[in-house]
Order: sequence, then structure tokens, then C-alpha cells
Amino acid sequence: MSGFALPEAPAFSEAENRYMQIMANLPIAIYTCDEYGYITEYNHAAAELWGRSPEIGKELWCGSWKIYRTDGSPMDLDSCPMAITLKEGRPFYGAEIIIERPDGSRRWIQPHPTPLFNQAGGICGAVNMLQDITERKKFEEKTAHMAAIVASSDDAIIGKSLDGIVTSWNDSAQRIFGYTAAEMIGQPIMRLIPPDRRQEEPVILHKLKNGERVDHFETKRLTKDNQLLDISLTISPIRDVHGKVIGVSKVARNITAQKVAAARIKENEERFRMAVSATQLGTWEYSPVTNHLSWSEECRNIYHLPADLDPNFDLFARLIHPEDAEYALRAIADVQKPGAKGDYDIRFRILRYDDNSVRWIRSQGKVYFDIRQQPEKFIGTVLDITDEVLAKAELEWKVGERTKDLKEANLQLAASNSELEQFAFVASHDLQEPLRKIQAFGDMLKAKMPADSADELTDLVGRMQSASARMKILIDSLLSFSRLSFTQDQHQLVNLSAQVEAVLLDLETSINEKHAVIHCGKLFPVKGEPMHLRQLFQNLIGNALKFAKDGQPPVINISARIVRGEESGMPITPEEQDQFFQLIQVRDNGIGFEAEYSHKIFQLFQRLHGKTDYPGSGVGLSIVQKVVNIHNGYVKADGCLGEGANFQILLPLES
Repeated sequence: MSGFALPEAPAFSEAENRYMQIMANLPIAIYTCDEYGYITEYNHAAAELWGRSPEIGKELWCGSWKIYRTDGSPMDLDSCPMAITLKEGRPFYGAEIIIERPDGSRRWIQPHPTPLFNQAGGICGAVNMLQDITERKKFEEKTAHMAAIVASSDDAIIGKSLDGIVTSWNDSAQRIFGYTAAEMIGQPIMRLIPPDRRQEEPVILHKLKNGERVDHFETKRLTKDNQLLDISLTISPIRDVHGKVIGVSKVARNITAQKVAAARIKENEERFRMAVSATQLGTWEYSPVTNHLSWSEECRNIYHLPADLDPNFDLFARLIHPEDAEYALRAIADVQKPGAKGDYDIRFRILRYDDNSVRWIRSQGKVYFDIRQQPEKFIGTVLDITDEVLAKAELEWKVGERTKDLKEANLQLAASNSELEQFAFVASHDLQEPLRKIQAFGDMLKAKMPADSADELTDLVGRMQSASARMKILIDSLLSFSRLSFTQDQHQLVNLSAQVEAVLLDLETSINEKHAVIHCGKLFPVKGEPMHLRQLFQNLIGNALKFAKDGQPPVINISARIVRGEESGMPITPEEQDQFFQLIQVRDNGIGFEAEYSHKIFQLFQRLHGKTDYPGSGVGLSIVQKVVNIHNGYVKADGCLGEGANFQILLPLES
């Protein structure tokens, strides 16, 4: 290896020789180049740094095997700091490079090339000192990494001296405690400690001075706004290169939320325990792997199991009622099969341990499977439902008895109604003949009366004929009403618009006489009996014509729309709320009626006006209501005296 060697001839002075020997043995790498860039000398430290010994006078600029920029990209020798110094004739300081040795190892270098000048002022070469800064770079990188960890940590990381003075304070410390670094560095850590916990700090510092570490110490600390936090502390001593404790590193984690959550969980568990105890709900857990079964105190009470007896699956199986054992055990086995949902909910009978008394229980549970889909845990509850089962059985018996009684009563009522309807039909039919005779005899009597008969006799005969005419109307109406119950026709799809048109033709004379105006919108078909539905409109439109105001043409509006049951305003059943109906309205501008009579007007033979004022039998609206009932619908009337009436009929779209 070449180096700074003494010349063979005494060309140098003693001082110069001493200088060259010093340079050759310096621990820092130094080499020189001539004005053309060829290496002329280098010391031992340079050769060690390069990992090789370059040939004097043959290699240019630098003895490094390879050179890289700090970003890792290759650097040409012509671009190295020594080349720049010789080419530009100036020192080139402050640059950093990376060199690679022949063995592949790399070092960080800070070169210091300086040009050399002859007596004439021309460049005659250059000297370069190579400072190895690899270890410094590693330390800086490690320090930066640690600083990044400290800065980004969610925990407060605090440095302090052995006398408790804060020396460092990260962003999370500010976020947790509210103080900025400027407010805390140089201040005693006691600022964060509540008065009732001041004794903790001396104890902690004593342990740290002895080199001890404090792990996960839970305590309380104060924030800037005097909020008390739950804190978990990990405190470590900081040592110098000689192992002497020179400071303290503290990591503080805010565990207030965890403490609150833990307290709530504990409270909820206690509430659940109290609720379970109050409802006498037993809990159990079974391990299919170990066959271990555990029961809560409530579960033991249900089975009357002694306190000194530990339950197991075999005991549980023996306590199942013999008639329910196969069903219950099969359900337990099925729910544990691979691929099963794992949900378990069955009712069965048990025999209590101490007296073999029979009890009904409801057992619910959930099976948890491992990654191989094998059952590893089975947890659940058990509830004594004996009283519920017995009450239900008694209720079902009572319902059965009441249903039986109701069926018998319905049969009797149906027979009675049938007899009444038959009587009404026969009576109204059979009364027709004597009524015709009364009318015929009245006509004969009137014909045979002398022209000069007394006025009183003539009046009596007239009254008799008028009464018989009214009676005929009543009998005809009663006959129509009774026939509504005896129809045997099958319901069919009925065009309501066509039925209204037919009614208008029948009432054409009356409509023309009163100059009535009738508006009929679109009506939707329904399933029903055509003649009955025609009677419905016959009576509603006829009533509107009959009860028109004097001197004012009647106006009748007929409209319909489809509504849901809950929107109809009718007293429907809960089951009908989501069904669709046709809501028909027949509105007139007649004399109307007082609101208190809105239900009374549908009663049979009910009249709100005198016979002489408005003729009729009082059966028409009863027929309307009966037709609507037969078609499983609803009807109601709204009116205001002197302002007309409005009849609403709700018919199901499919009857």
C-alpha cells in the first residue's frame, strides 16, 4: 500500500518530513491529486475507507470503487467533488456522497476538496479530506424515526428530569392535557397531579433513580381546564452512555373512555343479573367438547337441584320428561350439526330433581362453531312456563266451550231469523188478497152510493181507500225488504254505471217533472247481485228527488273513487285497513236532515217527515242498508237541515 512516503534524497526539510509522517498516520482519510486529477498520495485511513489501494499516478479523482449521490443514483467520477475542485479551481465543501467498497458495503462520506497552488499562482493539484459520517447518519435516521414516533403517537410522551421538571412534550400530550409545549417545558410535572395524589411522584422518582421501570400504573391526572382524567402510565429511566440514569421518559395513555365503558358494562351486567333474577330466568352454558354443563342459581331453582350437586349433561337428560325426551334431545343434537344455524328454541316438560313434579320449561340458546364448523360453545336460557301453559290450556278449553255455545246460539238465531223472514214474506204476500178485497169493496161501495149521499159517508169511504192504498205501499215495501234475504243468486261482476242508467230511465217521468239535474261520474264494477244493487240506487236517487226543495230543481251528484280501508272514514275492522274499496257518494241539494238523525234514518219504517208532506213507506233506506250489508260493505249518511244530504257507500272491490 502506498502512502505519504519519505523521498530517497534529502529533498525535504526535517519539518516537511515530520508533516508528511503526521499526515500519513492521521485517522482521517486524506489523499492528493495532481493538476490533471491523478492520485499522487493517500494515507492508510483513506485506503481503509475505500476498501482498496488505488495505483498512484494512474487513477483519477478518487480511490472509491463506486460513487453514488445521496438519493442513491450513480455518480460519474468526472462529477465527483475532487473533479469539480480541480476543474473550477475552488474548494467544494458541504456536499455528501455515498461510496461503495469492493465487498459491496457502503459508507456516507462528506468530502472537503481544496485546490493547491504553486508560487506562480497556478493550480498544481488538490488535497481532499474524506470524513466518514455513516454512524452520524444512522444516528440521525434513528433519531428522526424516534421523533416521528413520538410526534405521531396517540399517547402523551413526556420527558422530565430526575427532579420532575418537564424537558419534552409531544403533540398528544397537548391534546390530552391541554397545555402547549411552551407552557410545560421547564415546568414541574406536579402541575398535572391532583392534590390528593401528590405523594405518587416522589415514590415514582425514587424507583426510577434506582433504575426501576413503572409499567401500566393507573392513576388520575388534571388537564388545563381542571378536568380529571383516568391515565395509564408507563415510566422508564433514561440512561447516558455510561448507564447512569439522567432523566425520565413517561408515556401517558388516556383511559377515561375505557374506564367509563368498563363501568357501564359492569352496571349493565348488574342490571341484567337483577333482571334475570327478577324474572327467574335461568342461564346455562354447555361445552360439546368437554361435555361440561354449568347452570345459574335461577336454573338450579327451576330444576330444584341441591347446591352441592354439580349438573352435567347426563343429569339434564335424565330430568327430561320421558314423553318429551326423544324430541328434546334430538333438537339439541340437530342444532349442533355442521351447517346448522345454531338457533335453539324448544318447549318441553321436566321432572324436578327432589319430588319428580312436572314442570313446563322453555329453553332457548345459541351454538357457536369453530373454523372447522364444529360446535365449541352452547349458551342459553331456561324459563319455567308451567303457569303460562296451564293458563293457555284453560283458556283454550273455555274458548272451545264458548265457541260451542256460540255455534249453537248462531244456529238458533239463524233459525229464528229464517222464521221471521219467512213470516214477513208470507204475511206481506197473504195480506195482499184481503187488501185487494178492501179496495174492491170500497170501489163498489162508492159506485153504489147515491149522488146525494151525505158528505160524511163520502169522506169515510175516501179515507178507507186512502188507508188501504198506504197499506199496500207498506206491504209492497215489506215484501221487497224480506226478499233481500232470500236471494239464491250467485254474485257476479256488476256494471254499476249500467244499473244507474236503468234507474234513471225508470225515474225519467219524475226527473222531467222536477227538472232534476243528475251528474254521474265513473263507477267501478263490483261483485254482487245486480237487482239488489239496482234497488240501492233506485232508493237513493228516488229519495233525492222526493225530498227536493220547493221551487228549486234538485241536483244530484254521483261519484266514486278507490280507497284503502283506513282512508274511508268507515268503522271497518283491523283486517280491512289495508284492503281496497270503492267509495260511492250520492249527494243532493234537498231539504236535508239534522245530524242527530244520521243513524236513525236507516231504521225500518222510520220517517222524519209527515205522511202528507212526503209520501212513502219508510223502508227505502232500510233496503239500502240491507243491500250494502249483504255485499259486505258499509253505509253512512251526512246531512244538514236545509242544505242537502250526502250518502256514502263503501263496497269491497271483490265481495
